[in-house]
Amino acid sequence: MTEAGKRGAGSGGLRVLQILRWVAFAACVLLFVHALAQADLAAAWGRIHAIGPLALVVVVPFPGALAMDAWAWKGLLTALGRKASWFTLFKVRIATEAVTNSAPAGALWADAISPLLVSRRTGIPTEDVFAASTAKRWTVVRMHGTYVALWTAVGASSVIRVSQELTGGSSLLVIAFGAAAFLFLLSFGIEALAARGKIAGRISGQLAKTRFVRVRTWIEIRRHHFARADAQLTRLSKNTGAQLSAAWRMFGLWLIEGLESYLILRVLGAPLTLVEVLAFDAALSVVRSSAMFAPAGIGVQDVGYLTVLQAYGVPDAGAIGPAFVVLKRLKEAFWIAIGFVMLARSGPRAMIREVEAETEAEAEAAAEVAAEIAHSAPQDPPSAAT
Repeated sequence: MTEAGKRGAGSGGLRVLQILRWVAFAACVLLFVHALAQADLAAAWGRIHAIGPLALVVVVPFPGALAMDAWAWKGLLTALGRKASWFTLFKVRIATEAVTNSAPAGALWADAISPLLVSRRTGIPTEDVFAASTAKRWTVVRMHGTYVALWTAVGASSVIRVSQELTGGSSLLVIAFGAAAFLFLLSFGIEALAARGKIAGRISGQLAKTRFVRVRTWIEIRRHHFARADAQLTRLSKNTGAQLSAAWRMFGLWLIEGLESYLILRVLGAPLTLVEVLAFDAALSVVRSSAMFAPAGIGVQDVGYLTVLQAYGVPDAGAIGPAFVVLKRLKEAFWIAIGFVMLARSGPRAMIREVEAETEAEAEAAAEVAAEIAHSAPQDPPSAAT
């Protein structure tokens, strides 16, 4: 196959993946609409109206979870010898979480822009921020698996009760433990690939093959940055103290997310214990994280909550379930709006112009160095005259 044919086949495959992603996203949105259409929204709004201003407490736990995330991030940067303000990292997390929760595959976009935002605000080299972000990613996956395993074990009787109600057996308990084990192993796979697989260098190598001259030039100029990122990833992987410090903070993130669900359900009057809520919320968090094509697991997560509350036999679940889903989504909408305001204040267009100016400056510097080398190199001796 010719090079042009390979490029055409590759672009065709990407186009198919994009179509499938949007189809999956549309299906999740329809599932969300269907779930609400089948619910008693009048009774749900009645529940929300009855609790009055107390409903505002649902927006409180979310920044606490991101605060733990920013704290872990700060610790990993410190392990690389870089100082960053916790509040700066916290504001970046709020801004990027808005992208995660509002766009299909939003987590990928958020991970892509995070190093640029932090580097621009703190002056820390992008490759160091990238390394710390990647280490944070494998840590959050590892702690997710730990969180799911812990609360599935502690709330095993509750999980079995729901499983028997929905499937007639205890299969959901096995699935939850299996998901926890998968997440745990996946985290070590991510770490091994990132720290020992020279992932940054491989990415730069693949990007350097593009037919776009400007992209190839940008990659070539920054080849040493990718090499440094690989070295920093290896450094973090070997730093057990930094990883353990980040780990308990990321576990705190997952715990706060579960406590948020418990708080909302208690405010709505659901007579569920903390263990019961954390057990099913841990399992549903896997579903939410797996549905990357659906922003914030829309549709899939909502149906899961409604189904589990019914299976638990919560009194007036037909009203509490939809009210819970509505409050959860309104909370997300509130923080998404704040996040995009903060992202707009970051000046993404100005950031792009700065990157382009930096690229041009580095290209000019590289050209000057090459010219000096060529000028100082020994010249071929003149041929003998006859």
